[in-house]
Amino acid sequence: MTGQRLLLIGLLMGIFLAAIDSTVVGVALPSIVSSLKGLNIYSWAFTAYILTSTVTGPLWGKLSDVYGRRFIYVAGVLIFLAGSLLCGLAQDMVQLVLFRGIQGLGGGALLVLTFTIVGEIFTLKERAKATGYTSSVWAVASIVGPPLGGFIVDTVGWRWIFLINLPVGLFCVATVGRILKTTTRTETKIDVSGSILFLLAASPLLLYLSEFQNIGETAPLILLTSGAAFTLFFYNERRSPSPLIPFHLFREKILRTGFLGNLLAGFVFFGIIAYMPLYLQTVLGYSATFSGVLLLPLVLGWVASANAAAQLAIRSSLKIPAILSGFFLVSGTVFLSLASQNIPVLLTGFALTGLGMGFTVSTFLIATQTVVPRGVLGVATSLLSFLRLMGGAISAAVLWLPIGALVRDLGLQQSVGVVLSEAEKTAFTAGFSQSLAIAIAASAIALALYIFTPSIKLAKLGDKSS
Repeated sequence: MTGQRLLLIGLLMGIFLAAIDSTVVGVALPSIVSSLKGLNIYSWAFTAYILTSTVTGPLWGKLSDVYGRRFIYVAGVLIFLAGSLLCGLAQDMVQLVLFRGIQGLGGGALLVLTFTIVGEIFTLKERAKATGYTSSVWAVASIVGPPLGGFIVDTVGWRWIFLINLPVGLFCVATVGRILKTTTRTETKIDVSGSILFLLAASPLLLYLSEFQNIGETAPLILLTSGAAFTLFFYNERRSPSPLIPFHLFREKILRTGFLGNLLAGFVFFGIIAYMPLYLQTVLGYSATFSGVLLLPLVLGWVASANAAAQLAIRSSLKIPAILSGFFLVSGTVFLSLASQNIPVLLTGFALTGLGMGFTVSTFLIATQTVVPRGVLGVATSLLSFLRLMGGAISAAVLWLPIGALVRDLGLQQSVGVVLSEAEKTAFTAGFSQSLAIAIAASAIALALYIFTPSIKLAKLGDKSS
């Protein structure tokens, strides 16, 4: 086995760990709460990991641009492993939440730097296949987390959903640390003030979007804090000689399209993952297990399209896979809005939406890593991931608005999960239809954006990141 192939295996195992840990905890929470108590804060075991892994992404990308990929990647894995060990040893729920935050800090590095390293070490042709593998592993890990977590809890106990990360993570450290070459960077400064302001701006916003149903009267203060910090952040970045996020990247049409496209695709894809299970179980009366099976085409569509989209982005005009991305997203959401109780139509809608997400991620990841200079490869790659996840966080709040309004109006807070009357099902269906209409609109905006993607061939541009 060649060193480069072994390195790719190590990177894939790392991103598998980081992605799976965002979902694996859910099925273990009953056992965790039984052991550690703290039911009132159990949801923070999710939120802490998602929050820290998301907001630190751009910072990890910038650090890797300055200090090199190998050193920063290994540091991120070690932080992730330290958090995993502490989670496995937690003695109460407060400790678990805190340690999940630490784990998320390292997870953010794994999620961002895997794609960045792939973009740097592979040629443009090789990168298409490697990007397809990486995107596929990320997608698969996100869906197998719950069943894998359930198996581990039932066999060896909940603590091992964290402790099992240790041997796999050490393998990642060994392979990447030994095989990946050290690279020299000319830039030696980190925008400390910009980094702090970004964390102060993004953290409250993500906190609000993740917990908006439970925040209550503190919401205005949280949003005001985030808005003020973002204002200061933008002012700081315009004046900084070494900004955390170089805004000149947004002047390049390909990059601007990719950033906004990932935001919109994340809004659609993660919004559907968040709320369609509720529709399937509450309105259609399916079990949680069967609902999960019905959602599989979402991930299978992503996996099936990841490599094809990357290859198409290189071999044809970039505009073709870009437009296909928007077409699949629009078609998928329209099919879902028309499905009602028709399972074949539901499955088709899920599969098309997954295809749209796979095409979006792979197409614009390849494009971004081809057109940006190596010195900003990390931060440019991390922005794609950050905006995609931010789109998902925004959709969790926005798509709930019509559903939540009906839940409150009909007094169904205590009724979800039990048999509903036909009138209540009709009302719920109306709420979900409104949410899907919002998703269709977001998909249509993405398609309109992609139509204006430059008609260029990446292979003819040269590869600035190599």
